[in-house]
Amino acid sequence: MRRGSALLMALWVIAVLSIMVLSFASEAHLQTGINVYMRERNRVSRLVDAGRILAEVVLSDYANVSEWSEDEDADKLFEDDRWYKEKRDLKSGRPCVIGPILVDEENPESGTVKVEMRITRGLNINELTPDSDQNWRLRWEMLLKSHGIPEDYEVEAYDSQHHSRSRFNLINLLIASFADWVDADDNSTSIDGEDCGAESKWYEEEYDDNNVDDEYKRYPRNGPIPDIKELSYIRGFREFPVVLTGGVLNPEEDPKDQITVKGIAEMFNTVGSAKVYVNDCTRDELMTVPGIFDEEDEEDFEKSTENIDAILGAKSEEPDYDVDETQSWWQYKDFQDLQQRVADYGGNNAQVGTEASNYLLFKPDDTTIFEITIECESMGMTRSVKAKAYLKDKDVRYVEWEEDPVGDRKESAK
Repeated sequence: MRRGSALLMALWVIAVLSIMVLSFASEAHLQTGINVYMRERNRVSRLVDAGRILAEVVLSDYANVSEWSEDEDADKLFEDDRWYKEKRDLKSGRPCVIGPILVDEENPESGTVKVEMRITRGLNINELTPDSDQNWRLRWEMLLKSHGIPEDYEVEAYDSQHHSRSRFNLINLLIASFADWVDADDNSTSIDGEDCGAESKWYEEEYDDNNVDDEYKRYPRNGPIPDIKELSYIRGFREFPVVLTGGVLNPEEDPKDQITVKGIAEMFNTVGSAKVYVNDCTRDELMTVPGIFDEEDEEDFEKSTENIDAILGAKSEEPDYDVDETQSWWQYKDFQDLQQRVADYGGNNAQVGTEASNYLLFKPDDTTIFEITIECESMGMTRSVKAKAYLKDKDVRYVEWEEDPVGDRKESAK
C-alpha cells in the first residue's frame, strides 16, 4: 500500500511539474512572440521617421534643384545630389516617388520605405468667397453646373421671410447660403433678386419649427470653415446632401425625370489656394477657371470641353523647344507657353482667355500644400502615413498627419 501510494504521489508530482514546465514554456514562447512583435513594430515605426526625413529632404530643397539641361552630366548630378530627379519632379509638378528602398542595403530584412508626394488637389473653398475673388459666384456656378445641376432647377425650401415653403433656384440657394455661412455680416445674400441666403435667424427658425435637439444645431461660422464636412450643415447642402456626395437629386420623381449629380465635396480643400495647378489637375478643376469656359454662353459646354481637352492633351505632345525626351509629358512653363501649345494642339484652334492666367499656377509657391504618403514594411508588418505639409522659411510644417493602420491617431500642427 505504501509503495502504491508513493508511486501515485510521484506520478502526481511529475504531472504537476510537467504542466508547470509546459506552462512556462508556453508563456516563454508567447513572450518571445510578443517581444518579436514589439521589436518589429518599433522597427516599422522607426521606418516612418525615415520616410518623413526622406520627404523633408526633397521637399525642403526642391526649389533649388537645377533645371534640365541637354548637356548635363547625370552621373555628376547624382553624385552631388542623390535626390535631384525627385526634386525636379516635384518642381515641375509631377508626382514625386521615392523608393521603395531598403533602409540598410546590406541587410535585406532591415525594411523598406516608399514615399510619394504631390501638390494637393482641390480648391481652397475659403477663397471662393466675395471677399477673396470677384469671380467667386461665376466659379461656383460653373462648378455646380458641371457636376450635373441644371441651371434652372428649382427646389422647395423654407422661406423665413414668409414663414412658409417657397421655390428657389437650387444653384442660387447653395451659393448664397455658403456666402452667408462664411461672411462676417448678418445680412442675407440675394442673387438675381431672390433672397435665398441664410443667416443665423433662418437657422434659428428652421430649428424651432423642426424641434431640432441643441446638439444638432449649427449656426453660421462667420469665417473660414476648417473642414469640408461643415458644408453639410449649410442651408441647401443639408436638404440636398447628394450635392456633396453624389446621387439622384430628385428620387421622388419618375425615373425618366430623375437628375443624377456628381458630388462636389472632393473638389475642395480648406488649405492652400483656389488656383488650379495646371500641370497636375482634373477636368473638373479646369472647368472652374474663367477664360477656359465660355463666359458668354455658359449653357454650352462644348467650347469649354475643347479647351480642357487641349490643355490636358497638349502636355503629351513634345514642345518645339529642347526638353528631356525621356519624359512622357512636359509641363507648361508659364501661361504664354500654355497658350501657344494649346493653340497648336490637334488643329482645334482652342483658345484660353488671358483671364485664366489669374487662376492658374505653373510652379509651387508659398500657398502650395503637398500631400505626402509614406508606406513602410518590415518582416511582414506594414505601416502607412498620409500627411499634408507646406514650406515656410525652408522648414516643412505639417497641417495634417494621419497614421494607419497601426493606430487611428490624427494630429494637426501649424
